Amino acid sequence: MYMRGFAGLMCVGVMVAAVSCGGGSPAAPTSVSSGSTTTPSGGTGTGTVSVAYTQDVKPVLDADCVRCHSASNARAGVDLSSYASTMRVVQAGSASSLLVRVTQSGGSMYTYLSGDRASKSSLIRSWVVDNGAAQSR
Repeated sequence: MYMRGFAGLMCVGVMVAAVSCGGGSPAAPTSVSSGSTTTPSGGTGTGTVSVAYTQDVKPVLDADCVRCHSASNARAGVDLSSYASTMRVVQAGSASSLLVRVTQSGGSMYTYLSGDRASKSSLIRSWVVDNGAAQSR
């Protein structure tokens, strides 16, 4: 399933988008908290997570990505409208995860991030790489 999403999103990187996806403002990560967190596998554990999908990343994806990458309009077969579907293009802890690569500066989807692109790109990278793609804090 990961490869299908990866191959599909790579095609998007090659194509020129006819419609711009964007809008909204960046979501600022909130302070570090400890306690129970939901891990990418769906289990819970204790730990410190400063950036989480529900509180920080979902608002960015909803504002800038879901218009083109949702369950009803999954361009390139990529749906970013839920945690489960987003995890199809994310490998927790890996900077080479598809979502990280396409949203980093120079990535094929970077220009579709609205507002402060660098901050949003950094937020997504931090969520995947530094926070293990945690679902929530």
